[in-house]
Amino acid sequence: MRLGIDFGTTRTVVAMADRGNYPVLSFQAEHGDALQWYPGLIAAKGEKLAFGFEAQARQQEKGWSFLRSLKRRLADASPQSLVPLGENSAPVQSLLQGYLASLKHAIHEHSNLGVSSKEPLEALIAVPANANSNQRFLTLEGFRRAGFRVLGMINEPSAAGIEYAQRYCPKIVYPRQEYLVVYDLGGGTFDTSIVSMRERAHDVLTNEGISQLGGDDFDELLLELALSRSGVKTVTPLQRFLLLEICREQKEGLHPNTRRIVIDLGAAIEGAAEVIVPVTDFYQRCQSLVQQTVAAVESAVSHVEGDDGADWKDISAVYLVGGSSDLPVVSRIIREHYGRRVRRSPYPFAATAIGLAIAADKGAGYELKERFTRHFGVWREEESGRKISFDSIFPKDFPLPAPGQPPLSLHRAYHPVHNIGHFRYLECSRLTADGQPAGDITPWDEIFFPFDPALQSKTGLSRLEVIRSDAFRQQLIEETYACNASGMIEVRIGELTTGFARKFRIRS
Repeated sequence: MRLGIDFGTTRTVVAMADRGNYPVLSFQAEHGDALQWYPGLIAAKGEKLAFGFEAQARQQEKGWSFLRSLKRRLADASPQSLVPLGENSAPVQSLLQGYLASLKHAIHEHSNLGVSSKEPLEALIAVPANANSNQRFLTLEGFRRAGFRVLGMINEPSAAGIEYAQRYCPKIVYPRQEYLVVYDLGGGTFDTSIVSMRERAHDVLTNEGISQLGGDDFDELLLELALSRSGVKTVTPLQRFLLLEICREQKEGLHPNTRRIVIDLGAAIEGAAEVIVPVTDFYQRCQSLVQQTVAAVESAVSHVEGDDGADWKDISAVYLVGGSSDLPVVSRIIREHYGRRVRRSPYPFAATAIGLAIAADKGAGYELKERFTRHFGVWREEESGRKISFDSIFPKDFPLPAPGQPPLSLHRAYHPVHNIGHFRYLECSRLTADGQPAGDITPWDEIFFPFDPALQSKTGLSRLEVIRSDAFRQQLIEETYACNASGMIEVRIGELTTGFARKFRIRS
């Protein structure tokens, strides 16, 4: 069974490929309702963990602690990172594996999929376009450890672009390239992608994004307004969690005619009263966040106009997807900027999952070309160590290999002047005019490699002194970088004179 799974910040949505149809799965919740999503929630009581609907059912029970938005934590996490949960901490990788294993169980036992628990689940999965490579690794590894057969990984707005094409132009043969702007505002992140479409061939030209902007931030704004009107100064972590859940529910119930928002603080704080927040006040606070997304869209479009010859007249639509794009103030501001070009998905919360299911269906015939969403490189010494420069190994918007194609391969060769190579990798969202990292910068693992053959059997190179000497120039070092379709990077560093080499998977 082939599935498209959109692992979300607030909710996870699953769609299936069923003979040319791509329905969204329904799950039976603990309270008996059928819902088209699985909650992104984890609960803990001592050593006991609960996930999804089970965690949701524990919200009114004493002694439980809760973690919402695990996905958002991945942006700054490594496989060894610990996440606070109640009085304890847990490895982020084990929490993710546990959550996804519970999702797999729910798909088999509590959804309308109707397949045996012995039948393997093949999944095409997605990550935010602006996700760093560490987040990609954690997500991919989490699905694999949870028992899914992972078909591949693509960016969320790229999947939504496929859903757009299938929904609005399934029979159109484009006489020339047309362009789609995907505006994807989810629970934790914002992404925008410019997709070139010709027939069923989609080429993602560029991506922009904001890694920490989404529905969670709108919930925080609403809670701040409610608390300021109530006079409540402090809340416990559990009270804050419960109030944020109330704010999210109230926010998701807004429609264009809503005039006030009622927040029942007493549901979380004993003795507190209801608070009324005028919708105009809430929307006023939201405007700066939405304007940040508009700036990201403008940046992406200007890049395409400059490098790919596209023009606004060639853009067929600005397509609104992601659950948070349902907020009336979001669609209003976007329509003020882009007018009739704006289209909102009929299922904004499920567009990515549906697009993933379509892409997973071999019979659908879509071809997708992804690109690097960030610059990846390493610091180098120049001018005998007097200057440090950034070597951009894989630049942003450089095409990635298609699924099934060999990984990209790139080489660097040189004669070293140190006894130990200290490789400091990073990725960034943009470069300055002189090629230095700027914008959203994520440092990666530091790797140490023995340039001096006498150190090849040594461990703990990071604790040894780095010595500079022309005597080491007799060695020849080669770095070979490989990047697969999911954007995962490995490097093989070899000392060609002796044949000694080591391979590293590079992670942030």
